[in-house]
Amino acid sequence: MGESAPRKKKRKSGIPTGNAGEYFVMGELLRRGFDAQLADRNTRDYDILVGLPDDTALKKLQVKTVRSAPWYVKTANYHGVLADQLTIFVLLGNEKAQKPVRYFITRNSDVAGHVHYPENWKNNGFMPLKAIQDCEDKWDMFKE
Repeated sequence: MGESAPRKKKRKSGIPTGNAGEYFVMGELLRRGFDAQLADRNTRDYDILVGLPDDTALKKLQVKTVRSAPWYVKTANYHGVLADQLTIFVLLGNEKAQKPVRYFITRNSDVAGHVHYPENWKNNGFMPLKAIQDCEDKWDMFKE
């Protein structure tokens, strides 16, 4: 009998990982006394609305979640009106959940220079963990 070629491992959908990250962020914001609500599925450019109870307006928040770094990001999030938006990069870890979830809270304009753009990629890039590690648990950014 002939040997068969090794089968490629089928890549898992990122949707459950992204959903988990949004729910973890929601829970953490509520735990810390913020008002927060999930946006409708597939809302463009943000995932959660957040503010303090006395705020007159809620801020739009983007959540990017992975099980292991780096994060896949859109170039457009770092220019124009979205440059001032906050993004929480969530690091879930593996499915055994042996380590706590980690949160890196950033303003897009502050980390724009750290996005790595592979050759010939115009609309997307990667955010490395090293670039945002100093932003871990910076929840006070929501009070600014």
